[in-house]
Amino acid sequence: MNADLPLVDPDGYDAVCSLIDGCLVCGDVAVKVRVVEAGDPDALCEDGHGRRGTVGVELVAPVEVGDELLVHGGVAITKLGGGG
Repeated sequence: MNADLPLVDPDGYDAVCSLIDGCLVCGDVAVKVRVVEAGDPDALCEDGHGRRGTVGVELVAPVEVGDELLVHGGVAITKLGGGG
């Protein structure tokens, strides 16, 4: 195990972004993701680079596999489209 890597929750979205290129969801941007596994209040999502993590979907529920969402701060803020 590499001691230089930060400790992160492997089930949280921060696990997929803190190791590569900084955080995807904590900056003042929204990130486009696709729902891989629907859930409520959280869904498993994947970004355009294949990185996966859980995202809060309470604001845009219900979601289905294939839905595209914009995520900010680990929470989906809008639904872009869908159908997978």
